[in-house]
Amino acid sequence: MSAQLRKPSVKQLIVTAVIACTLVAGSLWGILAWVNQPTSAAAVTAGVNTERVVIAIEGMSCDNCARGIKAMLKRTPGVIAAEVSFEKREAMVDYDTEHTTREKIVEVITKMGYKASVKE
Repeated sequence: MSAQLRKPSVKQLIVTAVIACTLVAGSLWGILAWVNQPTSAAAVTAGVNTERVVIAIEGMSCDNCARGIKAMLKRTPGVIAAEVSFEKREAMVDYDTEHTTREKIVEVITKMGYKASVKE
């Protein structure tokens, strides 16, 4: 037995074309939405009250100490971004003033066993 191919109706062709266009348009929309996502802390925090504080840190003995402090700061509620430098013995922290304070950030570092203070 040989299978005969039926010629699709105009209605079937239209439905198929509409479905295909919808899938393509949806995919493009998703890609555009992904590409246009904010890429910096400043863009993500638009409309949020942010401040930057520089904190002097004593007691770090290596880059691993700095990485550990950075990881803890990034998990701290209200902290938007943190960079910690072993060489400079300091942390630069961007934070949301509605969710944390300079004092709480210093406290987080102090509880890790380091001496921390806000640089003026």
